[in-house]
Amino acid sequence: MMKTMVLGAVHLNVTDVEELTLYYETLGFRSRQTDEGMELLAGSRPLLILHPTKQTRRHEVGLYHFAVRVPDREDLGNFLYHLAVKRIPVTGFSDHHVSEAIYLSDPEGNGIEVYWDKPESIWKNGNGIHMTTDPMDVDGVLASRTTDSFTGFPEGTDMGHIHLHVQNLADSHSHYKETLGLEKTLDYPNAGFFSRDGYHHHIGMNMWLQGNPDVKRDGYPGIHHFSIHLAPAVFDEIYGPEKTVVENRDPNHILYKVYRGF
Repeated sequence: MMKTMVLGAVHLNVTDVEELTLYYETLGFRSRQTDEGMELLAGSRPLLILHPTKQTRRHEVGLYHFAVRVPDREDLGNFLYHLAVKRIPVTGFSDHHVSEAIYLSDPEGNGIEVYWDKPESIWKNGNGIHMTTDPMDVDGVLASRTTDSFTGFPEGTDMGHIHLHVQNLADSHSHYKETLGLEKTLDYPNAGFFSRDGYHHHIGMNMWLQGNPDVKRDGYPGIHHFSIHLAPAVFDEIYGPEKTVVENRDPNHILYKVYRGF
């Protein structure tokens, strides 16, 4: 598929940068201190930036999980074997028909998905993109590995999608349709999945939080902001050619930055 949109780095507010850096290094990220924050790289690509905060977590919308995409099934197998060797806790495994995914949670409760995409040719049926939540073939994924000595995420690893807790699905979709041109690919109970370019989803949204969560507040633990890159022609069509980056807030007060070009 021709790409007109890709996700960039996800920025997190965290209360213990040192602990979180060690955790993500153990997962397979490389760390690098920058003026912006602690940068965590997969291969040569920065996927996470950690920002320190002294606030405590609130009951608010925000990040459900960010999703790190590895190039192939064997890469997922290498990662899964590494998790087993290091005894890193896992919260779940799923076969989504379009992908196979491993779920984790970092020490501060930020959700993580690591997945690979199955061939695009099998994604669709007569009703569009077909996604499921079935048990993953853990043994099959492990058997696909090419090494027992995982040294980090391979080149080509990127941020495949992001999944957000929101207050209202319709309002949120309307916003992202206007600002990014996203179309709905799938409905799910109290959730929806949205994308460009025929991808299964770039942004997932759900209303699964109980107890009337507040909007996202700046500076509190959880998502700081996330990044989107649009092809120049698409960016210019939406925002005009005079700008190279735009800051937006969705109806949930979640901040995201849109960049012109990849």
